[in-house]
Amino acid sequence: FKSLVSCLFATVLITTIYEAGYFLHKWKVSIAETETLKQQNTASQLEALRNQINPHFLFNSLNTLAGIIPEDPKNAVDFVHKLSNVYRKVLELKDIQVVSLKEELEYLDNYIFLLKSRFGDNLQFKIDLHDTCLDCFLVPLSLQMLVENSIKHNIVSSKRPLIIEIYN
Repeated sequence: FKSLVSCLFATVLITTIYEAGYFLHKWKVSIAETETLKQQNTASQLEALRNQINPHFLFNSLNTLAGIIPEDPKNAVDFVHKLSNVYRKVLELKDIQVVSLKEELEYLDNYIFLLKSRFGDNLQFKIDLHDTCLDCFLVPLSLQMLVENSIKHNIVSSKRPLIIEIYN
């Protein structure tokens, strides 16, 4: 009887250890799959935002350019160069996950030029960042999205100029 109980106890113990190991392995696989799905979801949301912003931005930029050409041809040429720089950068950043703040600000400079051509003095920017932050990383085009949303959800007029501040 003692040997039967000890064999049964050993069998239950070994089975429990085996099942616990199997459960732990499946749990780790499940966590890894969940993280992968979260990353893919975030990436697809970012791509959807990029695709959503670009057509509206291009439409508005072309309308602005049509207004600038007869009034100031030299400024129109500068506008086209800045617009091409913006779209070139969008294409370069298509598959990149993160960029330095310095790179993002260089891109934003071209974008701000286009916006100021459209809104004039009714849109103002104040950028005050410490040099130590310039090597930090962020999602590409994130500052553009924030600026565009700021313009979209606010009034930009001569009576109520919009001031966008970027600082740390």
